[in-house]
Amino acid sequence: MSLLRHEVAPDPRRAADLAEFIGLLGHLRAWAGQPSYRTLARRVGPLLRPARQVSQSTITDVFQLRRRRLDIDLVVGIVRALGVDEPAVAHWRAACVTVHANAKTGGPTGVLRQLPSALPTFTGREEELAWLLGQARPRDPAAALVLTIEGMAGVGKTQLALHAAHKLVGAGRYAEVQLYVNLRGFEPDQEPAAPAAVLDTFLRSLGVPAAQIPDGEDARAAMFRDRMHGLDALILLDNAAGEEQVRSLIPASASCLVLITSRRSLAGLDGSSPRLLDVFSPAEAVELLARIAGHDRVGAEAAVAEEIADACGLLPLAVSLAASRLRARPAWSLADLAARLRAASLDAARAGSRSLRPVFDLSYRELPEPARRLFRLLGRYPGHDLTVPAAAALAGTAPADAEALLELLQDEHLLQQKTSGRYELHDLLRRYAAELADRERDGGRALARLATWSLHTAHNAATAIDATDLPVLTSVPEVPPLDFASRADGLHWLDQERKNLAAVLQASAGAGLHETVWQLAVVQGAFLLLRRHLDDLATCYRLALTAARTLGDPAAEARILAGRAPAADRLDRLGDTQGADPPTDPPTDPAVG
Repeated sequence: MSLLRHEVAPDPRRAADLAEFIGLLGHLRAWAGQPSYRTLARRVGPLLRPARQVSQSTITDVFQLRRRRLDIDLVVGIVRALGVDEPAVAHWRAACVTVHANAKTGGPTGVLRQLPSALPTFTGREEELAWLLGQARPRDPAAALVLTIEGMAGVGKTQLALHAAHKLVGAGRYAEVQLYVNLRGFEPDQEPAAPAAVLDTFLRSLGVPAAQIPDGEDARAAMFRDRMHGLDALILLDNAAGEEQVRSLIPASASCLVLITSRRSLAGLDGSSPRLLDVFSPAEAVELLARIAGHDRVGAEAAVAEEIADACGLLPLAVSLAASRLRARPAWSLADLAARLRAASLDAARAGSRSLRPVFDLSYRELPEPARRLFRLLGRYPGHDLTVPAAAALAGTAPADAEALLELLQDEHLLQQKTSGRYELHDLLRRYAAELADRERDGGRALARLATWSLHTAHNAATAIDATDLPVLTSVPEVPPLDFASRADGLHWLDQERKNLAAVLQASAGAGLHETVWQLAVVQGAFLLLRRHLDDLATCYRLALTAARTLGDPAAEARILAGRAPAADRLDRLGDTQGADPPTDPPTDPAVG
C-alpha cells in the first residue's frame, strides 16, 4: 500500500501542455507508491484492448518530458494500473486528448494569430500609415526592425499600429507569426506586465512546453530569441510603460518586425525608429465624427461638426467618445452636443463607462510630485506657450530644474515642443491641468511670481531697445529676470513674448495685481508703438489706467495719462498705415530715445 495514498491524486485537467501532463502522470505514479516500470508494464498489458505484452522501455518512455505525443490507450492503461477509479480515468483520457490538440494549434488559445481586430471606423492617418508601411523593410541583418509610435493619451497609437499590422499581414507579410500583448503601461487597476511573464506567455504560444521554459527573464529572453530566429513574424507590444519593459521582448532576427506603442518617450531604445503621433487634422476629426454618428446627420450641421471637432481638441479619443454619445442620443442635434462640450468638455466627451478624464489621470499619476506640481501650475499659466525661464518663474525654481521637469513632461507626452525651446499644452490637457490647479495652494503666488518676473524682464528688454521714461521697479522677483546684451536681443524677446505678455497682463488685472499691471503696461508701450501693435497698445493703457485708479495712485495715473497723449496722437497718424510692414528702427517718439 502506498505511503502517499492519504494525499489527493493529481488532477490532469491542470495540465496546460503535454509536458505538464507527463509531469502529472509522474506525480500519479508517486501517489500510487512509485511502482517500478517493470511492474507497471506487467500490469498494463492485460488492461489494453486487445490485451498484449508491453515492454518496460515502452512504459519508461511514456514518462519522458521530451515526448511530443503519447499513445492515449497506453496512457489510459497506465492510469488504470495505478489504481485510479473510472471517473478519474475519464478525466485523464480527456486531458490527454486536450493537450495533444493544443500541441497541434500552438497552445491552449490557438495562438500565433493574436492581433486584435482593427476598428472599422479607423480614419485618416494616411501619412503616418505610409511611413509605417514604408519603414517595414529589414535594414540590419542581425537585428529585428523596431518601430515605435509615441504620443499623448487618446491620440490613437494603438489603432494606428493595429491598422498597419493588419495591412502588412493582409499583403502577405509576417505571415508565420503575429504576437500581441497589452503591456499595461498605463492601467488604473493593474501593474505593468512583467517582461518575464510576457516571455512565458510568448514561449507557450510558440509551443514550448511549460516544463522547458527556464526561470528568469534573461534565460527566457534568450530562448525567445532562439525560437523567433528566422520566423516571418510581427510582434505588437502595446501600451508600453518604458524602454526597460520592452528590451527583452525584442528578437534578434531581421525577419521580425516589432511595433511598440507608448505614451512615454522610448528615445533610449537603441536601433528603433520613432514616430510621434499628433492629433487629427480638422478634416480627419469631422470624418471620424461622421463615421460614428452618421454622415447624413453630420452633413446637415457641417459648421457645428467643425465646432465639435475643435472643442474635442482634434484628439481622436475625445472625438470618438463625443460621436458615440451623439449616436446614443438620436434626439440631440449636433448643436446640443456642442453646447455640452463648451460647458464641460472633459466630462461631455464620454460614452457609457468610457471617458477622457481617467485616461489623463493615469498619465498624471505616473509623474513624480515635482512634475505633477509643475503640470498643475501650467493650468494657471495664462499664455499659449512658455520657455524654460518663464516656467522657472511660474514654479519658483531654478531654470535647470524647470527645464528637467519640462523635458520629463514632454517625454510623457503631456507637453509639446512645436518650436525649439517653447513648450505648450494640448487644449484638453490645459483644461485638465486647470482643474488640477484648483488644488494647488501655491496657484495665486505662482501667477504673482510669473507677473513680477515678466515685468522685470520686459523692463530690461525695454531698456535694451532704448525706451525712456520707464518706471522705477520696487518689486523683487523670486527668479532672476533675463538680461539683454543688445537692442536686437531685446526686440527679439519682446516680439516672441508679446502675446504671452498680453495674457499675463490680463490675468494679473483679474487677480488684482494692480501695481504690476500698470507698470507692465507702461513698460511695453514703446515696443508696441514701435511695432505698430495698436490694439495691444490701447488695451495696455486702458488696463494701466484702471489699475492706477484702483490703487488710488494719482502719480501713476498722471504718468499714464501723460504717456497716453502722444501715443494717442501716434495711433491716429499710424492708423492709415496699419497694414504696412513694421519698421525696424524706432520712430522719433517721447517714449523712445
